[in-house]
Amino acid sequence: MKVSIIGEDHLPEEDLPKHMYRSLKPSLKWNRQLNEESLNRGIVKKEKIYHPMWMVKLLVIADRKPFPPKKKPNMAFVDALSGYRGLFTSVPPITSKEVSQTNVQRADITKQELLDKYVIDVQDKQINRSYILKKPRYEIKEVELVYLPLWTVEVDTDFLSKTFVINGNTGEPEDLLYKLRETGEWKL
Repeated sequence: MKVSIIGEDHLPEEDLPKHMYRSLKPSLKWNRQLNEESLNRGIVKKEKIYHPMWMVKLLVIADRKPFPPKKKPNMAFVDALSGYRGLFTSVPPITSKEVSQTNVQRADITKQELLDKYVIDVQDKQINRSYILKKPRYEIKEVELVYLPLWTVEVDTDFLSKTFVINGNTGEPEDLLYKLRETGEWKL
C-alpha cells in the first residue's frame, strides 16, 4: 500500500534503545542497572506503525478596508484517531512510501467530520485569537490524510515493564498521542 508519510522516516531500529532510555523519567535513570543495553535485552515486541493524521492547508484572508486583504497561508493538523489538533509551526516534508497494509492504522475521523467540526475548532480557538476585532475568512486549499511513522516497543525487564511509543522521524516519545486516544478528551 502506498501512503504519504510525514517526514523522512529515517530512525533506524538499532537506535531505539537510546531513544527509549532518553525518554525515561530521571528517577528511573538513577538505577545503574537500567541502561540502553538492558532495555535492548528486555525488548519483547517491536513494531513500526503508521498513525493517521489529517493535514489541512488553509489560506487566512484578513480584510483591511480600504487596503487589499492580507492573505496568509497556514497548515493545521488533526490526529485522525484522538482528535488532537493544532497548527504546524513549519511545513513538514511529505514523502511517499510503500508499506504493509497491516502496519497502517485506519482513521476514525472522516473527512466530513474534519471539515464540519475540527477545522472550524482550530480556526476559532487558535487562529482567531491573533485577530482582535474582525475575524478573518478562510479558504481550505487542500485536505490530505498522511501518516506519522511510530515505533511501538514493549519492554519487560526486572526494573521496568512499559510500552514505548517513539516517533520514527525525531526519536521523541509520543506517549501523549496514545494517552489521548484512550481518554477521548479531544474528540468533538
